[in-house]
Amino acid sequence: MSATRIEDERRHVDLSRELISLWTGLFKAVRLYEQANDSVESQCSRIRELALALMNDSGELELTVRRDSIFVGRLRIKQGAMGSTAYPRLIALLCTAGISSVILDEDVENWEIELFARISIATADARSEPAEMKNQLERRGVQHLTVQIGQMDEPLAEELTADQLARRIYLNSIGVVKGVFQELKTSNRLSARRVKRVVMEMVDSLDRDPGFLMSLTRLKNYDEYTFNHSVNVSVLSIALGRHLQLQRNELSIVGQAGMFHDLGKLCVPKEVLNKPGRLTPEERLIIQSHSAEGFVEIAAKLGASHETIEVALAAFEHHANHDGSGYPRAALTREKGLLSEIVSIVDRYDAMTSARVYRSNPIPPQKALAIMYHSQAAQFDATLLRYFMNLMGYYPLGTTVRLADNSVAVVVGGSAEPELRHFPKVQLVLDPDGRPASGHTIDLAATAKDDEPLAVMETLDALDYGIEAMDYIL
Repeated sequence: MSATRIEDERRHVDLSRELISLWTGLFKAVRLYEQANDSVESQCSRIRELALALMNDSGELELTVRRDSIFVGRLRIKQGAMGSTAYPRLIALLCTAGISSVILDEDVENWEIELFARISIATADARSEPAEMKNQLERRGVQHLTVQIGQMDEPLAEELTADQLARRIYLNSIGVVKGVFQELKTSNRLSARRVKRVVMEMVDSLDRDPGFLMSLTRLKNYDEYTFNHSVNVSVLSIALGRHLQLQRNELSIVGQAGMFHDLGKLCVPKEVLNKPGRLTPEERLIIQSHSAEGFVEIAAKLGASHETIEVALAAFEHHANHDGSGYPRAALTREKGLLSEIVSIVDRYDAMTSARVYRSNPIPPQKALAIMYHSQAAQFDATLLRYFMNLMGYYPLGTTVRLADNSVAVVVGGSAEPELRHFPKVQLVLDPDGRPASGHTIDLAATAKDDEPLAVMETLDALDYGIEAMDYIL
């Protein structure tokens, strides 16, 4: 570790310890003093000042309680030489109030910090429901300080394997996008910071282990398709961006674009969006309006920054095709940006491989890629499509296959050698006689040079064999 990094971490710890002491002092002060007190105001100002100094790349600071530890950002702050009871007192109060974390963004104001402290104290003293505390904060207009409740005893991130952490990030992302979409529908507010936070967690997870988080996109929830689909498009868009060697800030933007690309569907009546039969021409126009509606909502709610415009354009352009087909018509008159191109390809792939109201059986991954390459290639950027197919592998994770010896298996990994990508790693499901197999994993690339290699002969429909691919990947 460099001297500069050591110094930065030491400064982070010092500021974090002061922040912990200030929070404890603020909770004590609001018990003693009414509003408009100089001491309370001073502590709120200093808390805000320290929070701004400690914020991460996404402009947020999260203070988290896990078991008997406090984390400021991602760093566990030990009680160490604080020389006071501030540390355990803060843990005790937050736990009594049912608060697992407090998140402040760069626009937080002193009055929001004070109001949070007063409501937290009241919740802890009365042993009220933590959910009511969240409702009070929202009703009273607190937008730049959010709380998360419960989960104090869940494993710490550092105690999880890369696979377990990826699973937590993926499932949490679905909850976040669902909450953000519902907040827009009920309160007409769009919270990009929560999305940005989970997107950066995805970026970090893909840096640790690209394969596993990507494999989780095979999880398909028919009943919550819009939320599941949004997260899948975000994950795979980031993965394709990494494959293209985009910078970290570009990965953040394309991840947000994937998350928000279908936001406009909130404006489509459910009876049209979920209609199982053929759409009328009028209904088709209503469905197609979601691209423009999404652009308007994102641009209006998130402001006109470069980042916001890129995210809004992806929503506007993701159904506009290279060959002049698609919609909306206005999007067909301009050249699409790179991030919009990425979201277009990933959106089409995930939609094809998911069950829909009008298609109960999803298209197998390899067949979906084949359709995109042979029948729909003119609709996409040819270079990006090839990159995407290379990223997904000749046989994408979770594909059910029949091997040369007539056994049935599920693809659980790719070959490390590009020239052998058609020899993936598989986990056996059925032996050559059709009996349940032991489930052991075979690296088919190891047999590639044999006289009779154990190769994939065909892809199969998992539903025909009662196979749930994720049972093998997870």
